[in-house]
Amino acid sequence: MSDKQAHDQEQEALLAAVARGDSPGLERLYTDYGDTVYRIAFRLTESAADAKDVLQDVFVALPEALHTFDGRGSFEGWLKRVTVRTSLMKMRTRRRRREISLGGLAGSIRQSERPDPVDQLELERAIAELPEQLRAVFVLKEIEGFTHDEIADLLQIKRGTSEVRLYRARRVLRTKLVRR
Repeated sequence: MSDKQAHDQEQEALLAAVARGDSPGLERLYTDYGDTVYRIAFRLTESAADAKDVLQDVFVALPEALHTFDGRGSFEGWLKRVTVRTSLMKMRTRRRRREISLGGLAGSIRQSERPDPVDQLELERAIAELPEQLRAVFVLKEIEGFTHDEIADLLQIKRGTSEVRLYRARRVLRTKLVRR
């Protein structure tokens, strides 16, 4: 048996245990994926409080939600999609309540892609200033690595709309970063 097959079987067993309500298994998933869930939620909601709420919502609902995971893709990809949907619901709720986000800057860019600190701060500010629809597509595509098809599915838009929003987000960012 290859290492990948062994890993896949181990993960299947862990997910099955969590679906049955195994707390140590859920804790392990939280340890393995909590940072990823929080990062995505924070980048989309621009609020530490909302990101923490999304993190909690995702992991509290995970044992029951695992029954919808069919195993066709990776668990991490599925969990990221769940996180995006939960974040978008949080953002819609906040909009309906007319709350104002106090989060100023989005989270950090992946370590391997970090520019120098001044440039990073300018980039983070520029991303945070993007309109919500453009920011969501930009974060999902450029930072989280989703495909346009996945983004279209998550945001319930057409693939072409995702591509146009990414183009517009890049154009706005270029304009803002050149001026600074």
